[in-house]
Amino acid sequence: MSTKNPWNDNGDNSWGNGVSNEFVENIKQNFGKVFDKGPIKGNFAGICSVLIALYFGSGFFQVQHDQCGVVLRFGEWVRTVGPGLRYVLPYPFEQVILQRVTKVNQIDISNSNQQEESLMLTGDSNLANISFSVLWKIKNDGVEDFLFNAKKPELTVKAVAESVMRDIVGQTPFTYVQTEGRGDVQNKAKEGLQAIMDEYKMGIEIIRIELQKVEPPASVIDSFRDVERAQAEQQSEKNRAEAYDRDTRARTRGLIAEKINNGEAQKESIIERAKGNVARFLSAYSQYKLSPDIVSKRLYLETMRNIYENTKKIVVDNSLKAVSYLPLTELSKSKAENVK
Repeated sequence: MSTKNPWNDNGDNSWGNGVSNEFVENIKQNFGKVFDKGPIKGNFAGICSVLIALYFGSGFFQVQHDQCGVVLRFGEWVRTVGPGLRYVLPYPFEQVILQRVTKVNQIDISNSNQQEESLMLTGDSNLANISFSVLWKIKNDGVEDFLFNAKKPELTVKAVAESVMRDIVGQTPFTYVQTEGRGDVQNKAKEGLQAIMDEYKMGIEIIRIELQKVEPPASVIDSFRDVERAQAEQQSEKNRAEAYDRDTRARTRGLIAEKINNGEAQKESIIERAKGNVARFLSAYSQYKLSPDIVSKRLYLETMRNIYENTKKIVVDNSLKAVSYLPLTELSKSKAENVK
């Protein structure tokens, strides 16, 4: 921009080269009555200077902290300015569009009218009435794209979001969308919508998508509730059967483990007893080799003791000359009682 003052060129034509003196004379004739009266007579150049200063001073503007200023020169974008006091060339050379960039916008997409064309078909061939919200904002570096790449960005976001949601729901079972799959559907829809916004260069950032309502159409909702109850009962019975199966399996495994442990314990006991018998036999055999007669007699006595200690026996003194009656049965009973 030239710093030369076009109003002060020391020539007959104060409007600069290319403007005729006739044009200047016409201005003087038209505004002569104004400039020839009062205290402003002869101050035409001073008044024009003030007007010029006001004209160029009108180019200052303030950009708020939550805004960006998009500067257009003859309708074409030239730059984007941030918050603060800024300046543009006055109209018609430049103009500025102030756009809020930190505001979180919300678009609600509702199918509450229950029209068939507004319902969505799920992956298991069920109709679903789905309502959801899209939360979005303008990207920090996408103000120009937001303003110039789409005539109505909000309508574009709404149409694309509904298309993306239909595509995802069409590949997903109804019960999954309605229950544990809500978060997965929301994330997929957000990613898909953001990818299309970036492809279209919309300058929009998708913050999140929230499913508000997922339910069957009103015309079949009662039947659907009956199906849900039947499925819940089926699941309940299945859970009880699985719990019984787990309990039975656990008890069976416990019995098997107990049998195995008892068998192992019995095996160890037999082995240890056999080892003890072997040790005793070897000990007795070593003694037998040293004194065969003594050991044989001791073994005989021990064997007889083991035989007779658990049998009923009556000892009769040889000094008795005559025994007319010997109640063996009563004596045996008496001995058994004494043992007890």
